[in-house]
Amino acid sequence: MKIKAVFALAALDAVAACQSPGGLSQQPPTWASTYAVPYDVMTNCLVARSQLPWVKVTPAFYPQERRATVSVTTPTGSALGIFDVRQISEGATAVTYRSIYGGPSTSAGGDAQNMADRCAGGT
Repeated sequence: MKIKAVFALAALDAVAACQSPGGLSQQPPTWASTYAVPYDVMTNCLVARSQLPWVKVTPAFYPQERRATVSVTTPTGSALGIFDVRQISEGATAVTYRSIYGGPSTSAGGDAQNMADRCAGGT
């Protein structure tokens, strides 16, 4: 069991080795949705739900701009995905997600979108 985990982590590092969170933020979004929840509530929920033993989750809040980012990286710092969370009106927050596993024409990021849906009170 431990050997499988080591190989999975090694494969994850290999896939993500060339991508930094900054570089990933320049890629087209994998998906984008709008939710009826404040940006800070959504961000805190995404941070809590993204926590896994094999990833590092780093939020960055920009309160004056009413936005935040949540970077999900390997323990070595290679990007896996990044959430961009922006308050677009008093009652709406836009969330975009970028993934190393694909862009808008792929099914990548489905778990991340399900996570955001749950954070907004969806199913």
